[in-house]
Amino acid sequence: MRRLLRFILCSVLLSSAAFAAAAEPAKPLVVSSFTIIADWVQVIGGKQFEQVNLVPSHSETHGYQLNARNARDLRRASLIVGMSPTLEPWLEAWAKANDRTPRLLWLFDDRKGDHPGHAHGSDPHAWTDPAEVKKMTRTLATRLGTIGSAGLIETSYNQYVKEVERVDEELRRLFATLPANRRNLVTQHANLGHFAESYGLRIARTILASSSAESADPSARHFSELLALIRHEGIRVIVTDAGQSDIFARRLAEDAGLPPPLSLSFEYLEPAGRPGDSWTGMMLLNGRRLHEALSTR
Repeated sequence: MRRLLRFILCSVLLSSAAFAAAAEPAKPLVVSSFTIIADWVQVIGGKQFEQVNLVPSHSETHGYQLNARNARDLRRASLIVGMSPTLEPWLEAWAKANDRTPRLLWLFDDRKGDHPGHAHGSDPHAWTDPAEVKKMTRTLATRLGTIGSAGLIETSYNQYVKEVERVDEELRRLFATLPANRRNLVTQHANLGHFAESYGLRIARTILASSSAESADPSARHFSELLALIRHEGIRVIVTDAGQSDIFARRLAEDAGLPPPLSLSFEYLEPAGRPGDSWTGMMLLNGRRLHEALSTR
């Protein structure tokens, strides 16, 4: 009899738990293209949404290939958030092929030509400019407010803007101390144009021609031109992308008599618990390292 009563009691409890779970409304799913956008969704949207991120940390966003699990998540998403069709052409192609374009939000759609004043208008790496970050997170907050609690999201956004401004103020103080002859650098690819414009730096040349870090290696002629430019302008810092091959950059630095290239990770956030695991942390970590290299080399 006792066993029967226990069985009945357990069955009732399990049924009640299942009913409660079924009765609880499912959270809207927000899919982010890569780690920096995932951070913004988490900070601004909080626990209102189920979140899935596509491109993991330490991976190349531009050439990412969707897998079957990614496709399943994208199909059930209430909102898909990408940076730019230039950066994530694979996401634009999937949305068009699967009739999900209305659910896809571009935070920096550089095809529209509505970014006046930027010589690098087609550079999709807008997250390195705090002024653009405030605009993009405003766009994100507005859209999240249509599928979640607009009041809570607005409060989170306003708090986050203060963090963005704090980062911007610190970086401005740092780079304001650099003399004019220490503001020039060479980068591995065209990903720091927004950052340089924000803080009065100059990208003298890039090693790779494309905005993607996976471009083909430069020619011997390009190498000679870079070497001559570095010597002529007295450039002391070559910046490479963490996780990407730096063989060419190392050879260039050696031939120019420079210190080894400076490896920075502006392209993604580190896994949770590591330095640089948030946009604010990533910007300060890399900004401080770049300032130190420009100041001391």
